[in-house]
Amino acid sequence: MDTIELLGIKVKDVMTKDVISVQENDSMQIVYDIMNTSKIHHVPVTDDDNNLKGMLSKIDVVLLQDWATNLNLKSAQAINKQVLASQKAGDRMAVQVAKVSPDDTLEVCADIFKENLFHCLPVLEEGELVGIITTFDLLRIAYSKPTFFQV
Repeated sequence: MDTIELLGIKVKDVMTKDVISVQENDSMQIVYDIMNTSKIHHVPVTDDDNNLKGMLSKIDVVLLQDWATNLNLKSAQAINKQVLASQKAGDRMAVQVAKVSPDDTLEVCADIFKENLFHCLPVLEEGELVGIITTFDLLRIAYSKPTFFQV
């Protein structure tokens, strides 16, 4: 598949559909645990009806952590636990979030990623979160064997 064909692929054919999300009142400790357990870097914040309220990224968690976290000091771990437990997802999330629809193309995503400093786009259909697409997804498609992805 050449570049033009790849850019025409629909988001719905590439996006992650089983999205892990949190709610505004969930603590940042929950966000931290989800990111580490699931090995993900972005978590959407939704309401009870799965409507997108905002986005959190790994950097949102890292910025809350003590400077000595990388040294694995017990004092830093204790501080992190207290700080992360005291902060709510709704207080730390980005609320002005670029989003795409399932019928948008990878070209639309690539353009958004190129123009901005983030690496994840929530996928919304009629306001409801139905998926997520990341720069990793685009790289995976671009560098897969032709048999991996058939449109």
